[in-house]
Amino acid sequence: MTRLVLWLHGSAVSTVQVMLNSGVLFSDERPITMSDYSAISGVSLALRELLNKNIHLSAAGLGDIGVELRSPKELQEAGLSAVSVWLYRISQVVGMNKPPEPRSANEGQRTDLAVELHYLVTPVLPDPVTRQTVLGRVLQVFHDNPVLSGGELEISFEALALQELSGLWEALSEPYQVSVGYVVRVVRIESRLA
Repeated sequence: MTRLVLWLHGSAVSTVQVMLNSGVLFSDERPITMSDYSAISGVSLALRELLNKNIHLSAAGLGDIGVELRSPKELQEAGLSAVSVWLYRISQVVGMNKPPEPRSANEGQRTDLAVELHYLVTPVLPDPVTRQTVLGRVLQVFHDNPVLSGGELEISFEALALQELSGLWEALSEPYQVSVGYVVRVVRIESRLA
């Protein structure tokens, strides 16, 4: 059982631990549920921590590789070698939004928004053998840990067509690099309308 807890101080992340099996991220101020407005950043931080805790294999020489939530281009511009876990798209899950609760004519309608988070995972490393080894380890970690938040969120390999991958790299104005797509579903964002 993987148990991580995320502690947030204001807007900065300090000691990172994320609870992956309860559906709630805790901060020093309040619990952050995986269904409020912070769900997207909570999922990204949980993925980063999952990889940070599991990607290091001293036997394979992967000891000092970090995981960043920045795009591959941002990492290259900063001169960093790391694994990029870049949220590049959010899509609505049609038909999975909760129907509105009955309200009077003066009150707003409350619906929860169901979304999928699409990530591009790219090792931004100088050595091609290390890039391929790290990518293999990323695939292994996500395959071995396909569920976040106590079964609420599923991490799935997303087979991206070469044309779609090429379009992403073109949007980054960077040459194509071997990378993999993952989708986390279903993230719910609760309405604030009462």
